[in-house]
Amino acid sequence: MDLALGPLADEVRASRVRLSASLRHRLISAARRTAPNIPITLHADPNPWATGAFAALPSGDPNLNVLVGNCWGDTRTDAARLTALANLCTPGQRVGAYVLTLPPRPADAAALAEQLKMYADAGATEFHLYHAGLASPHRLSAIATALRLFE
Repeated sequence: MDLALGPLADEVRASRVRLSASLRHRLISAARRTAPNIPITLHADPNPWATGAFAALPSGDPNLNVLVGNCWGDTRTDAARLTALANLCTPGQRVGAYVLTLPPRPADAAALAEQLKMYADAGATEFHLYHAGLASPHRLSAIATALRLFE
């Protein structure tokens, strides 16, 4: 993106991050007024050019309780993203790994346990499993076994 935008990259990046932060702060403020003690989790990406469901969060935000990173791709890339999120955390914040457990991932407990370990080593302290509600009984069994193996 920096190359494509050339000399405008810094200005566009700063504008995107500023607008995103403004919206996030407005939403957090409204949530805190409504329920002051409710934990707030954000699907986040440390890449300032991130788009989609995982908001660009290149500088962190101390008003959040949990930063959840997308773990649907290459495990090493996903682990690096989790480490970057962990480095943005303030004391008391947690990092969650949003782990794909549906196809095309195999229903392989050992492989999933290894993946969870890699994510924990990268800084994740909790796992959000997508989408256990759609998993077959065989896949649910593999997920449960992976969680026990991970322990």
